[in-house]
Amino acid sequence: MRNRLLTLLMVAMMLPMLATVASAQDESHIVVASTGAFAIDENYDGELDLVRVIASIGTTAPTATFAVEVIADDGEMTISFWNNTTVNYGDSLIINSTVKAWSDGEYHITLRVWDLESGLLTYEEDLGLHELMASLTPPQLDMTMESEEWIFTGDTCLIHRVSTDLVGEYYDVMGTVSIQGVPWLVGEYETPLDCSRWPAGDYTITEHYRNGLGMTATKSISFKIHVHPPPAFTVNQTGRATEAGTPCDLEIIPTEDTELAEMSIEWDVANPAQDVNTYDDTEVLDCTMWSPGVHKVRATLTSPQGRETTVGLNVVRLPPMPDASLDVLNASGNPESWPAVSQGEDYEPTPIVMSLSATIALVGSGGFVLALILGLIAGNMLSGEAKKEEDLWDAPEQAPDPEGLPTFVDESGVHWRQQPDGSVDWWDTTEKQWLRFQQ
Repeated sequence: MRNRLLTLLMVAMMLPMLATVASAQDESHIVVASTGAFAIDENYDGELDLVRVIASIGTTAPTATFAVEVIADDGEMTISFWNNTTVNYGDSLIINSTVKAWSDGEYHITLRVWDLESGLLTYEEDLGLHELMASLTPPQLDMTMESEEWIFTGDTCLIHRVSTDLVGEYYDVMGTVSIQGVPWLVGEYETPLDCSRWPAGDYTITEHYRNGLGMTATKSISFKIHVHPPPAFTVNQTGRATEAGTPCDLEIIPTEDTELAEMSIEWDVANPAQDVNTYDDTEVLDCTMWSPGVHKVRATLTSPQGRETTVGLNVVRLPPMPDASLDVLNASGNPESWPAVSQGEDYEPTPIVMSLSATIALVGSGGFVLALILGLIAGNMLSGEAKKEEDLWDAPEQAPDPEGLPTFVDESGVHWRQQPDGSVDWWDTTEKQWLRFQQ
């Protein structure tokens, strides 16, 4: 209401000047009777923040179509505001144009009148400098991340976007926001952007904005999405190489940052008959009633992001004890299919002749004589030739695969390997397999 009264007062003060023609183009039928530019404190904070430009325009022709241009220049940017209209002879049109400040500083105001029929400039006036404080903020863009500092694929990742343009909104010249660096198309003002399903990689998201007055804003944000690590775990076995029916279980032990509750679990077990059984979503697998023999076990953990890790191991179950229960014997299957078990320390050799000592002496002397004869034959065959580094007769039997474990050979020629828990296995040449040594 205050601004309206002020405008009417300024118009009333200008009415006595209507008879005066201010136009520099006397030949034009468009007559600018009076003009003025007035700085106003719109929000009553003690600071001038807008300029109101008023002009009274008429015509000496029956009718005239013209455009009034108000130019505001703050030294960094120049903006023009237009008002197109038609006026008849005898009428006087009051032009009222308001320039709101978009930055703090001096604004140079210029008034121009254009004849739209001829396209000629018929009037131009300098309305002076006006010190103003900004009442409109220029375009602004902002992006913020909602995520952990270290982002993995599938983790919470949101980009909140904010865009404002009070200048464009006031003058009805809003622009559009463009965005670059995203893997998929997104809406112009879509917020928040869900980046939790974006592929792993380095991202630089950049927004650009430009309104109808040529005012621009740019904002960028950079971050990296890492590949989510696969599950990490070990399998702990209780009852290693024990008789069927005795306690035995396999337990998944997660390591590092693996949360077992988030994983899907699958066990694949191939029994001695090569039949495969699958067990799902159990952390502990009971192998108490497994049949004698070697069971090939694979445990697979799958993360919510689809990453998989598989750990494999062999579980050896020995034939059940003679006094085992009927349930154990039934679960153990046909005894003829059970693996042979070495007698270990309980084995007693059978002498070839009358006594064990005589047998040892006989075998020892026979071996000595045989070795002497073979040595003479070999020496005769190798005369004149270079002696070989290793006598083929003394070459030991090819060593079994220790499967990555440390091995040694005792004085009897038996191959041994040591497990990580300190226990040892020995190589049964008859069965061609490693067997756990039991004291």
